[in-house]
Amino acid sequence: MRSRVGIVAMTAMALFLGVLVVSQFRSREAYSRTLQQETPEQLTRLIADLNDRNRQLRTEIFDLRLALEAAQSAIASGRGSLETSEKQLARLSVFSARSRVTGPGIAVRVEGQFDERALSDLVNELRNAGAEAIAVNDARVGPRTWFGPGSSGTLVVDGKETRGPWIVRAIGDADVLYVAMTRTGGIIGQFELIYTRTRFTVGREPSMDLPAVSGT
Repeated sequence: MRSRVGIVAMTAMALFLGVLVVSQFRSREAYSRTLQQETPEQLTRLIADLNDRNRQLRTEIFDLRLALEAAQSAIASGRGSLETSEKQLARLSVFSARSRVTGPGIAVRVEGQFDERALSDLVNELRNAGAEAIAVNDARVGPRTWFGPGSSGTLVVDGKETRGPWIVRAIGDADVLYVAMTRTGGIIGQFELIYTRTRFTVGREPSMDLPAVSGT
């Protein structure tokens, strides 16, 4: 029994690591679309911001690898505990968006012009900052969530149109998430340079209730 649970725990850790790397790659790819439109000063700020996030991601990847190695060692020596594995499985359930989540965090309100690539950037930035669960309006964001353009004034989240204003809610350390969004040179500042007529509001929330992802 412990062996099976340990294997599942190892798989969970590997999934965290894989999605983390993929999210960073997608975020870099999306940012490249506006580089030709930026001034040298704006590009300098973007480069500094990317360097900061890369350092944070390298640290997180290193920590995840250490945790994975520790889990492998514990399983090999027969010290893997059922309690630890259950906690890891609970984290995976939250990460995969298969369960409802309640907790503190932040809400980012977007009023005005916005596109699906920018929404993807915002979600990835929240993940990189440590968000445990994310929702766009009433749609929970899972590992396979995709965004697309909709009809006038809408964006598509997992095949369903959502109309603005868009409220992106993220559960996690509210102070850390707030600083990550609002710091000088951060993603909100970059959006304000690109979407000059769009209003972005970031607020801390003491408690939010995010639904489970819809569908299978």
